Amino acid sequence: MITPGNPRFRVIYVIWAFLECTGYGGLMLGWGSLVYVLKDEGLYSDVCDSTAQNTSSHNIIRSTNDSDQQLAVGCKEQDTKLASIFTIATSFTGVSSFVIGQINFKFGTRISRVLASILYITGAFLIAFTSQEVQWIIFPGLAFIGAGGIMYLATTIQIANLFPVGGAAVVGLLCGGFDTSAGIQLMVKFGYENGITRQTSYLIIACTHFLTFVSTFCFLPRGFIPRPGPGIITYETNGANIEKDTTIEKKDTEKSVEFERPEEGTGNIRSLLHHMLTPTYLLHVFWQVVLQLRFYFSLGSINITLEKLLDTKVQVSHYTDVLLYVMMGGIVVSPLAGLMYTHQRKLFEKSRTTFKRQMMPTVIPLALTTTLCVAMSALVLVEDSSVLYAMFILLVFFRSFLYAISVGYITSIFQSAFLGSMFGVMILTGGIVSFLQYALFEWADSAGLKQVNVFLLVLSCVTYIHPGYQWLACVRAERRRDN
Repeated sequence: MITPGNPRFRVIYVIWAFLECTGYGGLMLGWGSLVYVLKDEGLYSDVCDSTAQNTSSHNIIRSTNDSDQQLAVGCKEQDTKLASIFTIATSFTGVSSFVIGQINFKFGTRISRVLASILYITGAFLIAFTSQEVQWIIFPGLAFIGAGGIMYLATTIQIANLFPVGGAAVVGLLCGGFDTSAGIQLMVKFGYENGITRQTSYLIIACTHFLTFVSTFCFLPRGFIPRPGPGIITYETNGANIEKDTTIEKKDTEKSVEFERPEEGTGNIRSLLHHMLTPTYLLHVFWQVVLQLRFYFSLGSINITLEKLLDTKVQVSHYTDVLLYVMMGGIVVSPLAGLMYTHQRKLFEKSRTTFKRQMMPTVIPLALTTTLCVAMSALVLVEDSSVLYAMFILLVFFRSFLYAISVGYITSIFQSAFLGSMFGVMILTGGIVSFLQYALFEWADSAGLKQVNVFLLVLSCVTYIHPGYQWLACVRAERRRDN
């Protein structure tokens, strides 16, 4: 009989978790397809003023000899309204994930997943029943879908703890499934173009969602899956990072990271706060939220970008489909990110210090992720449709590496009992920062997308400070040992 958290059935757990993430995890990432459908249905077209429509540069109707290929670009007001749906959804995902993360820390995996399921099913029904008469329910609908989906990923990645070797690859695989779930929105778009209404598609999503209860009640434990092997902690002493190997000294329970289920009391809370206030964690949060803002703005503005570069509705539809096809390639790219992380860990497994063995493998993956972001941001500045394919590919590589490396970093360095809270704080911060999308869209409306994209390119370059600090800390640790 399959029991929750049993290492003998770990392959079955991974397969089911992958299918779960693929089917329900990252539907919010398919925003490009959903906004195409919503715009074609005329959602919030009532905010467009017909007089202003004739003079605004965004409100052109480009035609070809084939009338079916007309592209009704809409108006700035409609674009801003639709973009705000995605902005609020991404921000709510962060805030709610922090709350559920605290519930996860206090009550364990099962309660968290039940709450995530309630959010997700409610969100699917709200999107299904969005109409011209009740347009506003699309806001909480997409937000609930996003919050529920990210919590499925956050609670299933602990399965990697069942794999002493290759755990990072498992995290990458699950993140790849999360990426691939954007294809569900593409299926909704295909169904819409072939006579299946958006309402029908989302009712199907809501009803089949009950399949996630298999993991909730059969595969995953009520609490947490423990992480095997030694843990390390880092703390500040006279301004320098000092390491402590918990396999050698475990006398101070407040500094040990080797317990699996947090006990009641202030000691564990102090230990959690201690880890969160280290430069290691704070810089990682900064790195994550800045790059995530860049990714979200790219995804939220994709429809506006395509309409600006292309001439017909057919072309916009084609490139929207291509983007989603490429995003489904995350199923391959994310495991590659995990394998690269695993390879880096093997390279440094014989390092003289525990600190270097733990931290140095993160330097190249973190730097490579930032480089992918910078390269993608540079291509966005090229206002030519010929670069769209390359931009889509870089976007997917960037997104896959961002989340696979980000999650892998936390699961490798911090123990599983703190995972929900630390992941939740990171997502909360990202959600708050995601509200800046609204300001960025307003800036783009007044000055154009190019200025905003240049700003985000420069901001992305700043995140090189994270891998740089990791490398410098490792070098200093080696020097202190030599002295």
